[in-house]
Formats: sequence, structure tokens, C-alpha cells
Amino acid sequence: MKGRRLIAGGGLVAVLAGCGSGTNHPAAGGGSAAAGKQMIRYYGCGSCHVIGGIATANGRVGPSLLGYGAVRQIAGKLPNTAANLARWIEHPQQIVPGNDMPDLGIGRKGALDIAAYLYSQ
Repeated sequence: MKGRRLIAGGGLVAVLAGCGSGTNHPAAGGGSAAAGKQMIRYYGCGSCHVIGGIATANGRVGPSLLGYGAVRQIAGKLPNTAANLARWIEHPQQIVPGNDMPDLGIGRKGALDIAAYLYSQ
């Protein structure tokens, strides 16, 4: 009985070890987390998402973005990399047409900044 628990516990550790993205996310290709926080406020991202470090970002329409660096995939389609996250922020409707996230006209620099902020949380 005791041995089974130990084996089961070891299996759990092995399963949990595969849960994170396994990728370190540098400042998203040169993005600025401080500028990203301002962009998140400007574009109103918090009206749809919960976002760490932004008190007014408590939306429940889209997924929570707390601990975003540990997410494995973006929109269930793309590996969670800085380049893919910036691409998603810029053009979510091109990646998954008809999804709830609108194209907001965020340019590449703004997308990199927002990505840097999300990875910093």
C-alpha cells in the first residue's frame, strides 16, 4: 500500500512536469512590459480578460491571462512562443476566424509590448 502511493506520487510528478510550456519567454522579442501594461489599459483588454497586476482587468468573457507564461497553446492552435503570441494579439481573426477576440488594430510593437507584459506576470 505504501509503495503504491509512492509510485502514484511519482507518476503525478511526471505528469505535472509536462504541464508547463517548457519554454522561457524572454521579453517577447524586445517588447517592453511597462509599455505593454499601458497598451493593455489603452485597448481595454481587461474588459474581457483577468490580467495580473491590473486592478481593473477583471473581465470574464475571454480566458484568464494570469500565469500566461505557463500556457502551452494560444487559442488551442499555436505553440505559446513570443512570436506567436504577438501574432495572435495583432491578428486573432486571421488565426481563428470567428473567435471572440476582435482585431483591435494593435501593431507589431504594441503586440510585442503586450506579450512582454503577459509573460512578466
